[in-house]
Amino acid sequence: MTSMNNKSTTEEIKDRFDKDVERFSNLDTGQVSTVDAAISLEVITESAKRIKPDARDLLDIGAGAGNYTLKMLSKIPNLNCTLVDLSLPMLNRSRERVGKVTSGNITCLQGDIREVSLDENKYDIILAGAVLHHLRDDSDWEFVFHKLYSVIKKVDVL
Repeated sequence: MTSMNNKSTTEEIKDRFDKDVERFSNLDTGQVSTVDAAISLEVITESAKRIKPDARDLLDIGAGAGNYTLKMLSKIPNLNCTLVDLSLPMLNRSRERVGKVTSGNITCLQGDIREVSLDENKYDIILAGAVLHHLRDDSDWEFVFHKLYSVIKKVDVL
């Protein structure tokens, strides 16, 4: 088990993903450490579609090369997509791939989810595939989940 203190730094994570854009642009090679990645993509995006079929705005944290966003767009087309990632080469690939399948707006934000500025009460769907494990400690987890709660659109309960 890896101690939280022995986790990669943000810069080390960014450097690793900057160099691996091609591999992560392909679901079959980009998710080799996750045997059920294809099933997870399907279940997560299908669930989001059923919960919020009228969604317009998507936030993808740790968007990488866009695999989760592309899968979501296959379920709900033409979403406005906000893509967040540490790696600029990943974001560039994601923008290129996502731009081919949506007529919605695409916003790319390079940076750490803990630091990027996001509008409150804006997003219908938030995807965070294979990224949250990079958080360091309880305060990171609490901060990020508070932030995510603040940016997701609130639902009126009858």
